[in-house]
Amino acid sequence: MLTTLIITLSSCIGAADDIHANSTNSIQAAVNSANSGDVIIVEPGTYSENILISNLKTDLVIRSESGDPADTIITAKDSNVSVITIQDSSYVTIKGLKITGAGTDKAGVYLLRSTNCIIENNVLHNDALGVFLKASPNNVVRNNIASKDLHIGEGRGFNIEQSDYTNISGNTVSNQKFGIYLIESNKNNISGNIISKSTNDSITVVNSISNVIVNNTAKSNARYGIYLSDSSDNSLRGNPVSNGINGIYLVKSPGNKISDNNVDFGIQHDIMLDNSSDNILTNNTISSSPYGIAVRYSNNNNLTGNNAYNNSQGLYITLTSSNNKLSGNKANSNSGTGISLYRVSDNILESNEANSNTNDGIVVDNSSNNEVFNNSVSQNNRGIYLSSSSSGNTLSGNKANSNSGNGIVLDNVGSNNNITSNTASSNVNYGIYFTNSNNTYLLNNIASGNSKGIYIITSNENVVSNNTVSDNNAEGIMLSSSNNNKLSRNTAYNDSYGISFSSSRSNEVSSNKVTFSRNYGLFLCSQSTGNQIFNNYLNNTFNTDNKNTGGIWNTTKAPGASIVGGSYIGGNYWATPLGTGFSQLNANNDPDGDGIINSKYDGDNLVDYYPLVAVSAPEPAFPVADFTANPTSGSAPLLVSFTDRSQNATSRSWNFGDGATSTDTNPTHSYSLAGNY
Repeated sequence: MLTTLIITLSSCIGAADDIHANSTNSIQAAVNSANSGDVIIVEPGTYSENILISNLKTDLVIRSESGDPADTIITAKDSNVSVITIQDSSYVTIKGLKITGAGTDKAGVYLLRSTNCIIENNVLHNDALGVFLKASPNNVVRNNIASKDLHIGEGRGFNIEQSDYTNISGNTVSNQKFGIYLIESNKNNISGNIISKSTNDSITVVNSISNVIVNNTAKSNARYGIYLSDSSDNSLRGNPVSNGINGIYLVKSPGNKISDNNVDFGIQHDIMLDNSSDNILTNNTISSSPYGIAVRYSNNNNLTGNNAYNNSQGLYITLTSSNNKLSGNKANSNSGTGISLYRVSDNILESNEANSNTNDGIVVDNSSNNEVFNNSVSQNNRGIYLSSSSSGNTLSGNKANSNSGNGIVLDNVGSNNNITSNTASSNVNYGIYFTNSNNTYLLNNIASGNSKGIYIITSNENVVSNNTVSDNNAEGIMLSSSNNNKLSRNTAYNDSYGISFSSSRSNEVSSNKVTFSRNYGLFLCSQSTGNQIFNNYLNNTFNTDNKNTGGIWNTTKAPGASIVGGSYIGGNYWATPLGTGFSQLNANNDPDGDGIINSKYDGDNLVDYYPLVAVSAPEPAFPVADFTANPTSGSAPLLVSFTDRSQNATSRSWNFGDGATSTDTNPTHSYSLAGNY
């Protein structure tokens, strides 16, 4: 007998179920009976439960039937336990519920070692912690409301601990102690949240790296809008922050990027870097605070393109901060100072605007070795103010114009400051003002249209060289009670007094050009003795008003190029605009051709033993056109190279004969048509 055994195998995969929770079936009971992929639909009502989702449950949804948290409420049966706990599970969604009643240190929703969960569209009301993630990466917390009307100002809206790669977005948080709190959590995205009325901080980040905090609104918080502590490589971007004690505050947090934030109405600081280095702050708008951006005990930060206005202090770098760079910032219309450096060193201020501030544009106070260059400081009381033993600083290329007081001020500074190539014009008082400041270099500056161009008082052993002072109402350069300074190669034009000395002794004045002064070219009061004045070009209606006989008006005759082209240096060149000066009238009294007049100049309580005479310059050699072309014939198109061999040419204009031209020294040109050119 042949027997055949047929075995039939079947596989049954259960479809996902909708499980309803209601007054007869608790949410916990629904959870206990649910399988992967099930949806628990919670019908409207109030549920007194503490719900536990654990044992590696996955792909489970708990949502309200109505989608309205107002009619589907879960309140903690035991306030000492979180209302909903998701433990060692994944892909769990909690949606559309009002969750309330979690007591001290407990949460409305608590995730522990759970991943890929979604907490959305819930109201977390009067919970100590609205949502608490611990050791739970890759979750989404979005569009929830975490609020309180009991125990206001306690707890945290969202607490993220040791949890990475989580998206916290679109939530609204109010009346918490902390709105969103991250600790030891990395690479999270916190975006589009609105946090208000926190008794501490809107967003706190502690010991966390590489988080993105973008487009959050933080307002009316008691302490900080956004606070970073011991955190690095985070990005804070596009956040409006207002009405806290401090807007954005970093402490011991290096290497963060803070950009495009709008921070205002901070009671102390809008942005503060405290012991925080290597951060980048760009394009932030800062206003209405005592300190716009403050940096203390912090190094190597880069502040670029920020706009600080309507603060007391716009940008404030202080307390041993070094190697910070501020460039392209605007610190305008502040009630105190635009940019301040106080007790710092080795910082760079470049191409900033500090205009229309009530006090000063830029202040460098008790600070050393800083570089301040190419800044615009106008319409302040003082443009740039150096003070209090500041030394080794360089001010270069700045424009300090139209200030109601002085353009650039050095007040009781230390030594070896360099003030070079600045423009200080149209200031109500002084263009550049020194007081009690020694061993400073003042080089290549322009000071015009001020009350006084350069005013140096009780300051010694400074070098003032190659400056241009013109059209000042009083003195172009004035020294008062200042000794042993060197003034050389300066140009003073159309000032009331070109260079003036009041009680100033033993100064060296050489190789200056003083012309068209409205009163006197040089003025020396009776107490200004021992000054040596030589090799100057004086061309004024009245060259000197000399009240003493103690000056020296020439140096020892020695070979060297004089200021008027002679081969010897000795005294000064004496001229007047009408051609009646001593040097002009004695132009032919130099038989040996050494550029020294063979008689002394004696007048106005002075004797110049070696007055200068102008030496005729050789006639200029005019160029003669001389060029070659190669090749000079051939078939079109023909590329021809032209070489200029002219001597003494300063410019060239080539016409190639076909309508084309060039100003190059040695051009090439292509002739496209046959012909003679």
